[in-house]
Amino acid sequence: MLWPRTIGIAGGLGPYAHILFERYLLDAATDRIGPNAKDQDYPAWVLSSYPATPDRTDALLRGGESPAPALVKSIVRLSVADFAVIPCNTAHAYLDEVRDASAIPVMDMVGATVREAAESGGRVGLLATDGTLAANVFEARGEALGASVEFVSLVDLDSGEELQERLISTPIYGPLRDGERSGGGIKSGVLDDSVTGPIIEAIYKLAEAGAQSVILGCTELPLAVGDVETKIPCIDPMKTAARVAISYASGDDNYAWAFGL
Repeated sequence: MLWPRTIGIAGGLGPYAHILFERYLLDAATDRIGPNAKDQDYPAWVLSSYPATPDRTDALLRGGESPAPALVKSIVRLSVADFAVIPCNTAHAYLDEVRDASAIPVMDMVGATVREAAESGGRVGLLATDGTLAANVFEARGEALGASVEFVSLVDLDSGEELQERLISTPIYGPLRDGERSGGGIKSGVLDDSVTGPIIEAIYKLAEAGAQSVILGCTELPLAVGDVETKIPCIDPMKTAARVAISYASGDDNYAWAFGL
């Protein structure tokens, strides 16, 4: 099979997440070309892993250094690709700025996910970083693509800030000690029950709040949830992005809207 477009991955946000995204690309490609594929049947992609990109949540909530220049630098390294995917939901707060400075199209992973959620219908739970929630990243990208979804997150519930810290922030970044993250979360490579249990509890909390599906709106969350059976369906933005990327790499322009084209 010929693949007229090469995929670019702006990774390192964190480093474990883009590895899972590559696995999803292989799965999506296999769905398209069949189970008897040879090496030569798969699409080409290039990876720019740039872990030095400033923390997105720190920039959005505490005035930290903007990640946009580093994201653009990472995409510049992907100049041999025909388009780029950023497997980080919070980074999509800077998508328009990054697109304006990029020589190749950049996928709106979050917007594509909101469109998928809108097609499913019903109230949608959203698990995401503090920065993603505070910046209304999913709502903004959905509006840009004309997709309207009723979201509910942990911070909308009673004791919401405590739930967000205990069930999402700590599993992702590790616990707070003297106002600083100590590490020991998913971003540090921890993928045991200490992180999986709280995330599953968070999914159940949103189901009890009326969510009919839940978006795993931080790319670390699918690493921990894996194939664990949950009470309601979970939507993984990286899986959505992988399907869109494989379709677009094949020459199909039906997803041109996801690249602002």
